[in-house]
Amino acid sequence: MPQSAGAKPLEWARAARDAFNAWIEFIASEDPFTARLVVERVENALKQIQAYPKIGRPAGARGRRAFPIPNTGHIINYRETKSTIRILRWYRGKQNVPR
Repeated sequence: MPQSAGAKPLEWARAARDAFNAWIEFIASEDPFTARLVVERVENALKQIQAYPKIGRPAGARGRRAFPIPNTGHIINYRETKSTIRILRWYRGKQNVPR
């Protein structure tokens, strides 16, 4: 993914990357077109995060932010460091949690 001038590089935590890859593989097994569409939406969201690192809402621990990926139902948690933007978690936004 091309970076704009001054944009910090992205770095994925292993668990976040594994969760993302597993989800994309699952979607691709059912519908390859939709899998490509989700990947495009994630790439666009990551470009937005690189351009505007404070775009996400504060989430949990100090410095962590959450950004919902439009039209996917998923959220990326990330943290901006001095040199990178680290993707910490990829997860489904709506969970089936008993009340």
